[in-house]
Amino acid sequence: MLVPISKPLIQYMYKEDTCMTVMNITGCRMFEDEIIDILCRDSRIDDIIIIENEECTGMVQKMEKAGLSYRFLPLDEVSDECGSASSDSYVITINIMGLSLHGDPKCLREQVYMNVKKISDFSDGIFLFYGLCGNVLKRIDKDLEQLPCPVSILRDSDGRIVDDCIGAVVGGRKSFLKMIAGFNRKSTIVMTPMWVQNWQEMFQHSGFIENREDVEMAKFVLDSMGYEAVIKIDTGLQYTEDYDKKIEDFAKIFQLNILEIEGKQDIINDSFFGFRDRILAGKIMSSVVVSGSRDVLNEIGSESEKPMLRTV
Repeated sequence: MLVPISKPLIQYMYKEDTCMTVMNITGCRMFEDEIIDILCRDSRIDDIIIIENEECTGMVQKMEKAGLSYRFLPLDEVSDECGSASSDSYVITINIMGLSLHGDPKCLREQVYMNVKKISDFSDGIFLFYGLCGNVLKRIDKDLEQLPCPVSILRDSDGRIVDDCIGAVVGGRKSFLKMIAGFNRKSTIVMTPMWVQNWQEMFQHSGFIENREDVEMAKFVLDSMGYEAVIKIDTGLQYTEDYDKKIEDFAKIFQLNILEIEGKQDIINDSFFGFRDRILAGKIMSSVVVSGSRDVLNEIGSESEKPMLRTV
């Protein structure tokens, strides 16, 4: 059977010929340092767009100190801006979400899902800097599989979603349990640079205290729970200032011993860059297929200005 192929179809095929890649990072504010480190390591990035909200202030300050260029845009303007980027650009958009969500697990899941669904409309891939967070994100693969772009999350070497921001920087659940056992099962509270910087807010959202300024109640809670030491994780990152002093001050307030371990960035780097490489490879392959189709149509179009016929 012969069917007409009109010129508008050829023009549509030309519009699809693009290698532009838009990747999004949506993450908890606890992962500020790790996200910035990823941005510093990823030499392929052409443009960074921060989705403007009240949670990104600390992120912006650290990016400026790290020498990273960025642009601010409201969420509803990001789609148009990405659409006007050059065809070979690799654009990263950043969406930072608040610590208060940890106070309501159901709300955390709903907000993450809602944000991801909106962002998927203009993205080629979305990477989540989150863990299970009390198992509220354990079904994320199944729940979001119908989105127009793939979504990935921090996973350990066995492919399991990490428990939280602590598990992500110590090597996963097995490493965390081994770490705790190594301290003779003392009652310990574990800190990263962002955790100790925001401990009052996190204590409030975790239900330890009602008022973040109520240090005396925080002392009472930790003492009644039998905490003896604070574990300082040396993440190897320097984006949060005065980490040593903040740990010392925290230990002094709660009369805790300081224990120190070396953190790992393997899960962060392997998870993100593995996902990034799959997205970029997929875009290149898609472009090759579309470009090949364009070349065929271009050859056909050069033979005649009349409507063309194709046998199907």
